[in-house]
Amino acid sequence: MLCKAGHVLRDAPAAAISWRFRLAMRRNPSQWLAVGRAVARFFPPMFEDFAPKTLAAVKQAEELAKQLGDESVATGHIIYGLTVDKSVCLHHIFQDLNVDPDMFSGYVKSLPREPQVPNGPFNRHVNTVFVRSRDAAKDLGSKVVQPEHLALALMSVKAGSCYETLKEFSIDPEYISSLIMQAMGLPPEASPEWF
Repeated sequence: MLCKAGHVLRDAPAAAISWRFRLAMRRNPSQWLAVGRAVARFFPPMFEDFAPKTLAAVKQAEELAKQLGDESVATGHIIYGLTVDKSVCLHHIFQDLNVDPDMFSGYVKSLPREPQVPNGPFNRHVNTVFVRSRDAAKDLGSKVVQPEHLALALMSVKAGSCYETLKEFSIDPEYISSLIMQAMGLPPEASPEWF
């Protein structure tokens, strides 16, 4: 696909689009629609590499945030989303520790409400978790982010509502990480490190 200035849009990353093209766009704003489509083809959607169960956990987290009246999704919502699905190892790990998913939602409800964030529904700690979960999947040889990768990344963030909730329940995140690794059939020492 070529724009009026003769530049190829389909294969060009956004950074490679020339200044001439940007100038042409300022002169004719109706062409922005074509640019938007071209950029959308080049940049994948946010959760394209997330497994269906991981997406379901994120969706559960979003629903909890909405239910509690939070304007953004925080790590406490994500831990709830990961523990609700009984087929995810984190549900059973916390069941063995006598922690029910509803206990997470109850404690998160007692925390101050999450404010709105400028770049979408996920706060900065959750965005860090998403980046680290992709790193964990890659480090552990997977092309898809599984719930266990998201959980490992969540345990690595030492701030936010999940961390506060785990402290309240006297649960060590590193211990949970080692249990997740064991559930995946891997030695705890193979856990990704972000520090």
